[in-house]
Amino acid sequence: MTQPPNPPQHQQYQGIGLNDIRKLLDNKLVNTGIPGAMAGVGITRAFDGDVWQCLSWVGAAAGVWLLIKIGSRIAPRIDKVIEQADESVSKKFEVARTNRSQFQQQYLEALKARCVDLTVEGYGGLPRLALEEIYVALRMHPGGRGNPSLQNRNLSIWDILPKANDPDKTFLARLVAVIADPGYGKTTLMQFLTLTFSNHGYVDEEAKELIPVLLLFRDFHGQIQAQNSPTLPHLMVEMVQKLPRCEDLRASEPWFKEKLQQGKCLVMLDGLDEVPDDQRKLASQWANWQMQNYPSQFILTSRPHGYDSSLFKGVERIDVLDFNDDQKRTFIGKWYRFIAWETKWRWHWIESQRPDPAKRLSEVQAQAQSQDDADKAAADLRRQLFKDRSLIDLAKNPLLLTIIAVAHKFKERLPQRRLDVYREMFQLLLEDRPYQRQTRLTISSAAENQRILQPLAWALTKANRTQFKPHQGVKCIKNRLASMCSESTLTPEKFLAEIQQVSGLLAGGEGYLYEFTHKTFQEYLTAVELRERGSAGEQEIRSHFANENWKEVVYFYALLTNPVPFIEKALEAPDNTHTLALAQRIAADAKAIDETLKQKLLDAQQQATPESAEVRLTQRFQTLTRLTHHTAISDCITWGEYQLFIEKQVEQAFHSWANTETVASIEHRSDQRVDNEISWEDARWFCAWLSTQPNLALDDGVYDYRLPTPKELAVVGKDGDGKMRGDINPWTADPKQPGNALRVVRQRIPERYRELVNYLATGSWKEADQETDKLMLKAAGEPAEQRGYLELAEIRNFPCEDLLLIDQLWVKFSGGKFGFSVQKQIWVEVGGKLDFGKDKPAAIAAYEEMSDRNGWRVNGKWISYRQLTFDTSAERGHLPRVRGMVVDRSGVVRVEWRSCSSPLVEIALFLLSHRDL
Repeated sequence: MTQPPNPPQHQQYQGIGLNDIRKLLDNKLVNTGIPGAMAGVGITRAFDGDVWQCLSWVGAAAGVWLLIKIGSRIAPRIDKVIEQADESVSKKFEVARTNRSQFQQQYLEALKARCVDLTVEGYGGLPRLALEEIYVALRMHPGGRGNPSLQNRNLSIWDILPKANDPDKTFLARLVAVIADPGYGKTTLMQFLTLTFSNHGYVDEEAKELIPVLLLFRDFHGQIQAQNSPTLPHLMVEMVQKLPRCEDLRASEPWFKEKLQQGKCLVMLDGLDEVPDDQRKLASQWANWQMQNYPSQFILTSRPHGYDSSLFKGVERIDVLDFNDDQKRTFIGKWYRFIAWETKWRWHWIESQRPDPAKRLSEVQAQAQSQDDADKAAADLRRQLFKDRSLIDLAKNPLLLTIIAVAHKFKERLPQRRLDVYREMFQLLLEDRPYQRQTRLTISSAAENQRILQPLAWALTKANRTQFKPHQGVKCIKNRLASMCSESTLTPEKFLAEIQQVSGLLAGGEGYLYEFTHKTFQEYLTAVELRERGSAGEQEIRSHFANENWKEVVYFYALLTNPVPFIEKALEAPDNTHTLALAQRIAADAKAIDETLKQKLLDAQQQATPESAEVRLTQRFQTLTRLTHHTAISDCITWGEYQLFIEKQVEQAFHSWANTETVASIEHRSDQRVDNEISWEDARWFCAWLSTQPNLALDDGVYDYRLPTPKELAVVGKDGDGKMRGDINPWTADPKQPGNALRVVRQRIPERYRELVNYLATGSWKEADQETDKLMLKAAGEPAEQRGYLELAEIRNFPCEDLLLIDQLWVKFSGGKFGFSVQKQIWVEVGGKLDFGKDKPAAIAAYEEMSDRNGWRVNGKWISYRQLTFDTSAERGHLPRVRGMVVDRSGVVRVEWRSCSSPLVEIALFLLSHRDL
């Protein structure tokens, strides 16, 4: 048989395998300095298929290597110079080789695989949550004094990182420390940044291109020997080798070092607080050395107690702010959109793809049904969450809001206190959810599983650690497991594996290490264990009362037992601001604390921090001047107290739009009373904001804060001292009367208005509208409640006090945009008469014109209730709308949503109930 001709030489070498190239690259000749560089050039020719060029360069490299060896024997002193050159060229070659191997692209792909899904701490059994689609951006604020340009600003992470087109102007901070309490999403933020810089999402934010590097202190703090050991490039190479599918990826220390020195990296050092106390100073010094040594972008994260700013140079502290109400609503919407699709409708759609086209469910149909389910579930969660001030304050960070959302999904009700949240969470993870998933734990009782985990959590907390090896965990739980479970097949090793794989409470770290998926889970279990240990546990907790590392454990323990001794212990050392703040937090969350003890705690805080505007404001509203049984008035508000309100507006924690320029420079006059630099509208906004501050009243009553009437001021005087000083004229309820001082009336209102106040204070306009309807039906009497709408006679006899209070609340919390009186004003502006429809054509024309102006009609057509706009972008007078009985042209009675104002309710329903219409 005729042999085929030999292929050209370059074609023979086009098939050189990756392993062959690696063998060549690892050859001693190739890795030796100058000849190594020459050999490297030859190897690159091999990549291109040019074998003759490859052999020429490799041959030349061998000749140079031989000359170097002969020269070094003749002149030994030259050897050291050659070694230095050898090392330098080797590093350059290593960098070139890494670039040639497309390492960066493979590295970024691996990071995407690692970070694409959001890991919900403690809930490993939840469906996949795509991080980019579920993530809610954190709001941050400068926490230090390092950069004056950052002060008084509400920041996102993209305000801090350098921009692509104008890096000098927008490069606010190269070295950043993100500081926040547990559960505020520090690690998730680092994961989000890693993903965003890996998939080029940073382009949408106009950010500078950076190579992301995410390092967890808990993974490497044991390696730190000195401030410059280990090297940062060395840790980066180790990190790459642990990434999924990167075992064979050649990571290069010289390559990482070059990128660091060129300022092309975003280095994220996460969890400084997780380093044990005795090692944290050295770890901080190490981190600071890396930050100063490399001109790249650095972000470090820590809990407040774990960050010592004195150990860092030029690092800008950035504090993570509480979730505001808009962030909570956004999270709930995104959460249920994913849950509804991933747990139900995606599977319905897949299962419906049958041969018979008539029985198929299109993806568009499935998505629409999923969105409808999500909207209903999210609306129910928002309704339950925003109706209760304690729940609103509880859901202030991503972790707690996630637990609340999971509790709502599985039980359709919400826990009422932070302690209840954790109780619910352990019940869900250790019993309810495994049962629903039909992946049972051997021990079916949540209480028993929790008791077995408690000594493990206690041992870790006592040792100031979060991670443990399997044999250490076995030692901690062995006796408790044996005493509670007779099942011989359930070994301690198997128990730990079940808790990790089924419940998700434990996570497996690198190197076969375990840890609780969030440190607060460990802290809660420690508190429960110490409570069960009786007097010994109490003695232990008291000995750590002033230790900031233990504040979460102390908090949980106090609420699990008796909070009073801890408040009294804090009062024994009133100069310790940490213990006073902890005691205040315990008192706020405890079920019942004596008002006298609360007052003592408030007095102690005022003495410890006499300049604190927060304490002064609270103290002011504990010492009001009584007007009537239900009302009392404050003395003049100071600029420092008013600034607290403005700061919350700037942080978007309250939905007001008062003028912020008036408090731009008031530090020198923070103790002076507010003067005429604010407007009447701003004064009213301040009163609305006070309703969001639950600690202003010692009891749990429902209060409205408002401006005083002229008659009320006449009773107590103008300045708060019972005098009628002519130079002081506080703002009153009359906007036409000028003012130069701010005094506030607190009025106790019926308990039934609690939910409406909370809805309005959080800008939950739809929930507030529906709650208004319920209140009006209740005020009208039992027949109206049972019927579900108001009749004409009930409208005419509607209680004036309720109508005025509802209107007053709507007007105040909307800045004068919504309310019955606002609708009445529009009605009059368009020529409406308050004659109850005596001139029907004129009344109808005016009503339609009013509806055109306030958005109830669009292009001449009436909109449905679902088409209403439930935010402040709506037209003036758009809300509220209340149900009423309507008789249509055919005489059929139905319930519709119509306008509502003091006389407008009567006019609208009077007209629409006539058969002539």
